[in-house]
Amino acid sequence: MSTTREADLVIWGVTREGRPFRPSDWCDRLAGLVSVFGSDQRLAYSPLVRPVTVAGVRAVVVGRALADLEPRLYAFLAGFARDNELQSEEVEDALVASHRLVPPSLARPSGGGGEPREPV
Repeated sequence: MSTTREADLVIWGVTREGRPFRPSDWCDRLAGLVSVFGSDQRLAYSPLVRPVTVAGVRAVVVGRALADLEPRLYAFLAGFARDNELQSEEVEDALVASHRLVPPSLARPSGGGGEPREPV
Protein backbone atom coordinates (compact mmCIF):
# COMPACT_ATOMS: atom_id res chain seq x y z
CA MET A 1 0.00 0.00 0.00
CA SER A 2 1.51 3.31 -1.00
CA THR A 3 0.69 6.44 0.94
CA THR A 4 -0.30 9.47 -1.04
CA ARG A 5 -2.03 12.53 0.30
CA GLU A 6 -4.29 12.83 -2.77
CA ALA A 7 -6.47 9.76 -2.21
CA ASP A 8 -8.62 8.38 0.59
CA LEU A 9 -7.70 5.08 2.21
CA VAL A 10 -10.24 2.26 1.85
CA ILE A 11 -9.82 -0.66 4.25
CA TRP A 12 -11.85 -3.61 3.03
CA GLY A 13 -13.24 -6.35 5.26
CA VAL A 14 -11.55 -8.94 3.07
CA THR A 15 -8.24 -10.56 3.99
CA ARG A 16 -5.39 -10.94 1.53
CA GLU A 17 -6.50 -14.58 1.14
CA GLY A 18 -9.95 -13.35 0.08
CA ARG A 19 -11.83 -14.35 3.23
CA PRO A 20 -14.35 -12.10 4.99
CA PHE A 21 -12.96 -10.46 8.11
CA ARG A 22 -14.68 -11.15 11.43
CA PRO A 23 -16.43 -10.03 13.54
CA SER A 24 -18.89 -8.66 11.01
CA ASP A 25 -19.22 -5.33 12.86
CA TRP A 26 -15.46 -4.65 12.76
CA CYS A 27 -15.87 -1.51 10.64
CA ASP A 28 -18.44 0.00 13.02
CA ARG A 29 -16.10 -0.69 15.92
CA LEU A 30 -13.11 0.80 14.12
CA ALA A 31 -14.97 3.93 12.98
CA GLY A 32 -16.53 4.13 16.44
CA LEU A 33 -13.11 4.87 17.92
CA VAL A 34 -13.38 8.40 16.52
CA SER A 35 -17.13 8.92 16.85
CA VAL A 36 -19.04 11.05 19.34
CA PHE A 37 -22.49 11.08 20.87
CA GLY A 38 -24.36 14.23 19.88
CA SER A 39 -26.79 16.21 22.00
CA ASP A 40 -29.55 14.03 20.52
CA GLN A 41 -27.86 10.98 22.13
CA ARG A 42 -27.12 9.50 18.71
CA LEU A 43 -23.75 8.25 17.54
CA ALA A 44 -22.11 10.49 14.95
CA TYR A 45 -19.18 9.12 12.97
CA SER A 46 -16.28 11.38 12.12
CA PRO A 47 -16.56 12.92 8.66
CA LEU A 48 -13.05 11.55 8.02
CA VAL A 49 -13.57 7.92 9.16
CA ARG A 50 -16.72 6.26 7.87
CA PRO A 51 -17.95 2.68 7.79
CA VAL A 52 -19.54 1.71 4.47
CA THR A 53 -20.99 -1.39 2.84
CA VAL A 54 -20.48 -1.85 -0.89
CA ALA A 55 -22.04 -4.84 -2.65
CA GLY A 56 -22.32 -6.61 0.70
CA VAL A 57 -18.66 -6.04 1.63
CA ARG A 58 -17.91 -3.96 4.73
CA ALA A 59 -15.18 -1.32 4.66
CA VAL A 60 -13.87 1.77 6.43
CA VAL A 61 -13.04 4.83 4.37
CA VAL A 62 -10.40 7.11 5.90
CA GLY A 63 -10.25 10.62 4.49
CA ARG A 64 -6.91 11.82 3.17
CA ALA A 65 -7.06 14.93 5.39
CA LEU A 66 -6.70 12.74 8.49
CA ALA A 67 -3.06 12.05 7.60
CA ASP A 68 -2.33 15.78 8.06
CA LEU A 69 -4.72 16.48 10.94
CA GLU A 70 -4.03 13.40 13.07
CA PRO A 71 -1.06 11.49 11.65
CA ARG A 72 -0.88 9.03 14.55
CA LEU A 73 -4.55 8.10 14.14
CA TYR A 74 -4.08 7.68 10.40
CA ALA A 75 -1.04 5.46 11.06
CA PHE A 76 -3.07 3.42 13.58
CA LEU A 77 -5.87 2.80 11.07
CA ALA A 78 -3.44 1.89 8.28
CA GLY A 79 -1.59 -0.36 10.76
CA PHE A 80 -4.86 -2.08 11.69
CA ALA A 81 -5.31 -3.05 8.04
CA ARG A 82 -1.71 -4.23 7.73
CA ASP A 83 -1.67 -6.17 11.03
CA ASN A 84 -4.92 -7.95 10.20
CA GLU A 85 -3.88 -8.63 6.60
CA LEU A 86 -6.84 -6.72 5.20
CA GLN A 87 -6.94 -5.56 1.63
CA SER A 88 -6.72 -1.80 1.33
CA GLU A 89 -6.34 0.71 -1.45
CA GLU A 90 -6.17 4.41 -2.03
CA VAL A 91 -9.06 5.78 -4.05
CA GLU A 92 -9.63 9.35 -5.17
CA ASP A 93 -12.70 10.89 -3.47
CA ALA A 94 -13.76 7.59 -1.85
CA LEU A 95 -15.11 9.43 1.19
CA VAL A 96 -17.63 11.43 -0.84
CA ALA A 97 -18.35 8.83 -3.52
CA SER A 98 -18.28 5.48 -1.73
CA HIS A 99 -21.08 4.23 -3.98
CA ARG A 100 -18.51 4.07 -6.82
CA LEU A 101 -16.12 1.77 -4.94
CA VAL A 102 -15.55 -1.76 -6.19
CA PRO A 103 -14.89 -4.29 -3.43
CA PRO A 104 -12.31 -7.05 -3.79
CA SER A 105 -13.56 -10.52 -4.64
CA LEU A 106 -14.10 -13.04 -1.90
CA ALA A 107 -12.38 -16.39 -2.23
CA ARG A 108 -14.57 -19.35 -2.95
CA PRO A 109 -14.89 -21.62 0.08
CA SER A 110 -12.80 -24.75 -0.17
CA GLY A 111 -13.33 -27.95 1.74
CA GLY A 112 -12.02 -27.42 5.30
CA GLY A 113 -10.82 -23.87 4.62
CA GLY A 114 -10.93 -22.76 8.26
CA GLU A 115 -12.56 -19.82 9.95
CA PRO A 116 -11.91 -16.17 9.16
CA ARG A 117 -9.36 -14.44 11.38
CA GLU A 118 -10.33 -12.40 14.42
CA PRO A 119 -8.89 -8.87 14.68
CA VAL A 120 -5.53 -8.28 16.32
